[in-house]
Amino acid sequence: MMSQATTKKARAPKKKAPDPIERAIEKACDSEDEELDNHLRRLSRTEALTLDIDHRIRWFYRLQVWHRELKRVREDLRELFEPWNEVKLISLIGMTGIGKSTLAAYLLTHLLKVSSDDLQPHEIPVIYVKVPANGDRSMSWMVLYTSILVKGGEVLHAHKRSVEKGDKLQFKLRKRLSLADLRTFISEMLKARRVRILVIDEAFHMLRFDNYAATMDTLKSLSEETDSGKLMLIGNYDMSDLVMDYAQVVRRGEIVHFKRYEVRAELTEELTADEVEFKRVVEKFEGLWPCRKVPPLTKLWHYLMRASLGSVGMLKLILLRLAYQQMRSEDEALPTDGMFAKATKSHK
Repeated sequence: MMSQATTKKARAPKKKAPDPIERAIEKACDSEDEELDNHLRRLSRTEALTLDIDHRIRWFYRLQVWHRELKRVREDLRELFEPWNEVKLISLIGMTGIGKSTLAAYLLTHLLKVSSDDLQPHEIPVIYVKVPANGDRSMSWMVLYTSILVKGGEVLHAHKRSVEKGDKLQFKLRKRLSLADLRTFISEMLKARRVRILVIDEAFHMLRFDNYAATMDTLKSLSEETDSGKLMLIGNYDMSDLVMDYAQVVRRGEIVHFKRYEVRAELTEELTADEVEFKRVVEKFEGLWPCRKVPPLTKLWHYLMRASLGSVGMLKLILLRLAYQQMRSEDEALPTDGMFAKATKSHK
């Protein structure tokens, strides 16, 4: 008779092996190299075809294909970023993989360029951080605060000391900085660097912090330290609970919804506006295909629209996986049905 421990062990689910395609694409694309990316963005498709596999994948990954919904969200955010706009809390929400972070990176780069003429050397108009997913049951404010300080150029924050003013200056030297210390350092840094917008990506991780009001109070106080008092949160639909439950901030906030294009199970002779736009996006990607032999993507636009749930960001991930498989095939032959199956997510 098997013991209870043995039975539990036998029923334990197997750990899922990492996807080799996903791992290869991450290796080629995830490292930060601004100089390389700027070079790749200037290349035409003909020039990109002379690159090795890793650089061709990175070139395709860095392509920005503009479409109707992306332009709408861009214009909405640009208006909200303006100093004269009284909105203090900007929340960008949408499905995972739709392209929120990519759009935010573009807009922040644009903001830096616009601000560059009157910037002083010590000024940092925009700070962008991601909420850490460290596996704890609640979010680590210590890690988040440290990330904000590092992005603000405070690389030696761990060596700072708290100072008390009295008859004499008294220095407190702690083995470990407290949250209060880090919060004070952030306040000083945001003012000294004249930060105008503090951007916090993957904000849905804050949902692990049970007290939404306390979380929003903290975020609100951070935004008030910036030069224009603006805070931008980026996350999926779960994040809307965090914002909507805090009425005081909502009155001075704006939620920008990055929508996917509506998908129909069956087509009719007359296409909807969403279908026409998505088909046009697929046609653009076909014209920029990073392999010499180009698959007939435009003919498969409805299959791709259903596979990506109408998300252009998800479409791009599918096409990346497809292109990588084609590059690794013999003579870079046209993708097979099996390659398409591996490139798309499961029905679940």
